[in-house]
Amino acid sequence: KIINDPVFGFISIQSDLLYDIVTHPYFQRLNRIKQLGLASVVYPGAQHTRFQHSLGAMYLMSEAIKNLRSKGHDITYEEADGALAIMLLHDIGHGPLSHSLEQFIVTDVDHENITLFLVNKINQEFNGRLNTALSIFKNEHPKKFLHQLVSGQLDTDRLDYLRRDSFFTGVVEGNIGSARIIRMLNVYNGELVLEAKGTYSIEQYLLARRLMYWQVYFHKTCIAAENMLTNTIKRAKELSLQGKNLGTTPSLEFFLKNTISQNVFFSSNDVYKIYTELDDSDICCSVKS
Repeated sequence: KIINDPVFGFISIQSDLLYDIVTHPYFQRLNRIKQLGLASVVYPGAQHTRFQHSLGAMYLMSEAIKNLRSKGHDITYEEADGALAIMLLHDIGHGPLSHSLEQFIVTDVDHENITLFLVNKINQEFNGRLNTALSIFKNEHPKKFLHQLVSGQLDTDRLDYLRRDSFFTGVVEGNIGSARIIRMLNVYNGELVLEAKGTYSIEQYLLARRLMYWQVYFHKTCIAAENMLTNTIKRAKELSLQGKNLGTTPSLEFFLKNTISQNVFFSSNDVYKIYTELDDSDICCSVKS
């Protein structure tokens, strides 16, 4: 399959495993979760989703693997497929509106732990086809540089979200030379390194990241909107626990009427399934109601 992406152009889904992930309901749910939460109150173009970001991160991972192979580093088909698979799945645990409500739906647990939990559930469905992806994600794979490409200072997650968030918000200071940075990547003693001639690209990347935090992620109006939303959900939970019917969607109603801790979430057979039905539309419709 080929998907036309506004940032990187045509992105190929290169294997049956990747196609099965993209069509899985847990991954399709990311189509209904905004990448930047409530940033659209300031930047109206910030309507892009975690689904788009995950595809972009997978594309950059494929470019990084292609580059490292061209420099003589051995990456097997299975390792490449695992790395691409985990880049698709790396954000699958996000709740509605991305980071905005992270501690208000399930207490004491962050989206990374939920991601790992859900990837394990999908792996059971897929009869172990995600074993390599999981070993890379948990940094248990012998080729450490693969994990660094998934989660590190120069991972393909950051390389995508800076480019993508800059593109959709129109904040040009965040636009980074991701293609050049990937071209400068290399492996030394099993670790991901950067060739010296890529130094200026990294300086620009770090500055772009800083400016995006100033201008977008920590914009005062975005923070104010998030505080208003979290206070609304807090109040809704108080009223729900008092037995009041607020006309919320069934999946949100469950989390308002029950205080779900980390232990309950990971030990129950049903809570995670209700969580995977939650997306931005539950919050928007319920607040409107």
